[in-house]
Amino acid sequence: MSFLKKISLMLAIVLVSFASAADASETLSVVRVGVMAGGSDAFISAVGIELGIYEKYGLDVKSYEFSAGINTIDALTLGQLDFGMAADFAILNRIGGTENSDLRIYTKLALSLTGTPNSWQFYVKDDSVKSVADLSGKSIALQKGTVAEYWTARLLEVGGVESDSVKLLPVGSSQEAVAIVKSGRATGTWLSGQGGVAIRQAEGARSIADLGTINAQTVTVLLSTKKFLAENHESVVGFIKALDEIVKFILAEPEKTAEIVQKRLNIPKEQVLIDLQRSELEVNFTQEVIDTLDSINKWAYSAGFIKTVFDPRDYVDVSALKEAFPDRVRYK
Repeated sequence: MSFLKKISLMLAIVLVSFASAADASETLSVVRVGVMAGGSDAFISAVGIELGIYEKYGLDVKSYEFSAGINTIDALTLGQLDFGMAADFAILNRIGGTENSDLRIYTKLALSLTGTPNSWQFYVKDDSVKSVADLSGKSIALQKGTVAEYWTARLLEVGGVESDSVKLLPVGSSQEAVAIVKSGRATGTWLSGQGGVAIRQAEGARSIADLGTINAQTVTVLLSTKKFLAENHESVVGFIKALDEIVKFILAEPEKTAEIVQKRLNIPKEQVLIDLQRSELEVNFTQEVIDTLDSINKWAYSAGFIKTVFDPRDYVDVSALKEAFPDRVRYK
């Protein structure tokens, strides 16, 4: 074969390869996913993109970070995302504050763990605070609109502390909360994972309560809109299947997960391993989830956080989850 023919053949192969790659990319459905910076959902997206798991299910996932899960819901409402995530109280608070919300829960993602060093705990750095009852007249740092607002209200109830006697200081992140408590500008805050590690390094800082103290069964759910779920059913089914495969990888390979997250998100491997201990990942929607939503919804209405009476079931659409994993949808 002549030199020119060889060159022509090589060019033809290259062009075919590019064309095949272009054809493959054109068959992928683009989905925009909002994740919480440093959260398990951010780790999930990093692993799924790095290992090409989303592509296996026909998806081209674009991941966008936000300071809190509830911020992803706000972006979803504005049409800037296709999928978002939030803790139970946060999403019920949003739905209850909007008449005929278009938001829909399509699967549970995680359950917050209790009783472990890196699970959610309420930390203080004030020698005068020996118990929750001593929070009267003090200040608490929290991210407004998030589940921490619910935990704080429940904590004050348990301690018999009048809510009006406590000053709530809004912060934008757990890092800011740590800094404010360390400086003494706030008495306490809710922290977990690396945030808990950071506050424990401050002299005199200690935990006085956890989610067990307030009997809070906190679940993280994934959401979309009624319109997107109806018009993109197959993509949602594929996303759920990809999600499950990624979760199984994370549970089986935490070290490799930490390496991937460090590479893609520039979060130290040691921090990732700590933050993975904050919650239990599982893709399903069970009676436990709906019972939790019912309980929080009733409490939030009676406490004045939610002004509208509604049934959480009206904002659940698990049709895609039921198609992907029929045995994982169990509720009435």
